[in-house]
Amino acid sequence: MYRWLVLSMIAYLLAHWAYLTTAISGLPEWGQAARLAMEWWFPHLLVMTLITDVEQLRPRMQQLGLDLQLSWCKI
Repeated sequence: MYRWLVLSMIAYLLAHWAYLTTAISGLPEWGQAARLAMEWWFPHLLVMTLITDVEQLRPRMQQLGLDLQLSWCKI
């Protein structure tokens, strides 16, 4: 029950923050706000998780003679 409550609160906050970024007045449509939050947060979370995994595996890759450089670029 506690986990469900925490996950529900996180989902609500993410959807609410996504709704606030649209600067639309009036009551939010929660389905659109949730979709917007997923489109914005999910790719960011996926990339950050991948970078964290690569950073944790860097010593092992160096033992195998591999080197991986990550760099950011603005498009």
